Amino acid sequence: MKVQNNSIFIGNDIYAARQGEKTIKAEQGRNTIDGSAINANLDPIAAKKEAAKKKAMKIVGDAYANEQKLDAVQEARRDRVSSLKADMKEAKDKVREIENGRTELRELYKVDPNSQEEKDLKLLEKEIEANIPGSGVRLGKEEEKQIAELKANGLTEYQKRSLEMKELEVPYAATANEAEEEIKIENQIIKATKNERLKTHSIEDAERQAAAIMDAASDEIVGMLFDEAKEHIDDEAESKREAAKEKAEEKEALEARIEKAKEERKEKEEVAEDILEGVSEVSKNTNDMKAAQQEVKDMMSKMKLIEDDIKGAAVDTTL
Repeated sequence: MKVQNNSIFIGNDIYAARQGEKTIKAEQGRNTIDGSAINANLDPIAAKKEAAKKKAMKIVGDAYANEQKLDAVQEARRDRVSSLKADMKEAKDKVREIENGRTELRELYKVDPNSQEEKDLKLLEKEIEANIPGSGVRLGKEEEKQIAELKANGLTEYQKRSLEMKELEVPYAATANEAEEEIKIENQIIKATKNERLKTHSIEDAERQAAAIMDAASDEIVGMLFDEAKEHIDDEAESKREAAKEKAEEKEALEARIEKAKEERKEKEEVAEDILEGVSEVSKNTNDMKAAQQEVKDMMSKMKLIEDDIKGAAVDTTL
């Protein structure tokens, strides 16, 4: 799976905030420390993405490099085959040139191709060919005996000169045979390598492996974004819980103040009633009237203060 831009809305906010910070720091000037680069190194999500990218690129890169090496080896073998073919052609041309000279020699000596002299020469030639590497020619025991008898009886001048020319073919024939054999081996290797490469599909396998690595990294990044978003939400929720707790404590304290004020007011009202009763008694004595009136005034002032306190507490509860 791949991380889309709209997969995690909180993750997007976090990512956008990071990008904004990087942009601001990048615009502060070349002479300042590049804080965005430091943040990128410290950002676990960016680090995870970069590590997965490098690993995937290495796998695909190694696969392509290996394929290029195999291509180079195959091309080198094809070049070698071309070079061997050229050497083989040159060697065979030399052999053909010598064979043409031997034909001219036979015509010069007027030897019939079907004569016994020519047939004996062919047997003597076979001994030379058997000594050429890669010729595949072998002499039987009967042939070896016949050759020994021919040499014992002596060779004709034509046979001697023709065999001398035949000896000149040996290195060229050996070169042609060796080149032909090596060409077969090289072509077999080229074909086997080609068939093996068709079975392996190394590039496709590497690309699938790289895609799997990136998908796994994307899954981890999604998990990291979820964790980061959850942590952010948990922090906000904790802050709100603490704020609510403080507000509740403040409300409780205010209610306590109001209750206390109410109790004090009740007490003052009771005191005021007692005073009023006392005033009634005192009013009977005119000499104490002024003192009684002053006491009533003081009490009423105190009652006013209590009333203001209760009103203030009530205002606080609306805040």
